[in-house]
Amino acid sequence: MIRGVSIVASAVLLSGCAGTPDRSGDFVSTPPTSDIGRFVADRQPWSFRGVAGYEYRTPNSIIRTTSTDRKILERLPPFIELSILHYQSDLVRLPRPKKPIETYFFQSRSQWASMTEALMGERSPVYLSIERGGYAYNHIGVFFDLGPRDSFVICAHEGWHQYAHSTFAGPMPVWLDEGVACVMEGFKWDEQFPDHPRFHPWANIERFDQLRRAVSNESLMPVHTLLTLRPQDLIERGAQSGSSQPAALVYYAQVWALIHFLREGEGGMYREGFETLLQDCSTDGLRARLGGQDLKQFNTRRTGTKTLLAYLPEGMTLSQLDAEYQRFVRRIVGVGGRDAVVAGRSPLQ
Repeated sequence: MIRGVSIVASAVLLSGCAGTPDRSGDFVSTPPTSDIGRFVADRQPWSFRGVAGYEYRTPNSIIRTTSTDRKILERLPPFIELSILHYQSDLVRLPRPKKPIETYFFQSRSQWASMTEALMGERSPVYLSIERGGYAYNHIGVFFDLGPRDSFVICAHEGWHQYAHSTFAGPMPVWLDEGVACVMEGFKWDEQFPDHPRFHPWANIERFDQLRRAVSNESLMPVHTLLTLRPQDLIERGAQSGSSQPAALVYYAQVWALIHFLREGEGGMYREGFETLLQDCSTDGLRARLGGQDLKQFNTRRTGTKTLLAYLPEGMTLSQLDAEYQRFVRRIVGVGGRDAVVAGRSPLQ
């Protein structure tokens, strides 16, 4: 995600240690599994260019939609509100959004395109090239209906970008931003309350299958590539080479796995550093860890190996980390891994 804009993720998503200050007053106290029916205000009429719709307000979001799908209308407000609570508590405790996160969900692509032209102006042709899904611009998400599941997957992915932009004091490394967004995609509908999601970071069969294909095809990228290249770099390379299987899809699957590795790999030895990194991004503390060329690269591209190495145990090398990560990936895609992911469990269990 370019700072403030997530477009590459949307285009390919479905085609395929300094301490942080005490900010306890900013943290959410309601667990993500709470019944939030009481949080969602009654819907109010809203329209877009003559098309009737509804506006919903929750504690952390404003949702405007032209959808006429009953399931979408019932599920979208609780899904987005619970997603925002999920962002604040699943990986590490993070602050509440500084402003309501705004989401536009359109019944048709043509409505979405009209909104895009109005919102993005002369930049709209780039966004209109998106064939499926939508994009995040600052704290605003603009999506169109992709069906009963994919619509919510993209809301969860881009919602992370919306949340981070609204909340974090500084930018995130691209690999971290996209990796966390992919982790946030994982959910299953609750069996007792079918209109409410239950988030499971591993419940992402699309990313898992892409990762397993990359292992089978021996096309896994080294960690160095994940930290220094952006998905748009890979898309541009694929377009130039005429590739029918963009390397960016592998990139998203691998950064999804990288987040899981940093949380669970090697007995969890990297988890504390990962959590500190994420909290440092929320306070703009990451830049204080970087210097010289590393800081320059981060400021211009939001990439660089130091964005991760600075949070690893002293003496850890990138080659050591890559060897461990590659073993981790091969282990999770092994026998029984897919069944675990389908059930929303870690393949390491």
